[in-house]
Amino acid sequence: MSVIEIESELKKMTNEERLFVIEFATKLVRREFSTKKKRLKRSAKIMLSEYANDKELTAMTDLDGEDFLDA
Repeated sequence: MSVIEIESELKKMTNEERLFVIEFATKLVRREFSTKKKRLKRSAKIMLSEYANDKELTAMTDLDGEDFLDA
């Protein structure tokens, strides 16, 4: 269903029906964000050990304290 079709259908609904749709859509969005957040946390935990144990992955940060603009 396109956005235009959804807009058209919303115009036909009562305020109570619109609120139901809003609440339902909000729950879907929250659930999706929660799932994505869990996946990102898992990935971050996996990569934390990689970065802690492989100094080649963080070699570029050795330059963090150097001022390269004065050259």
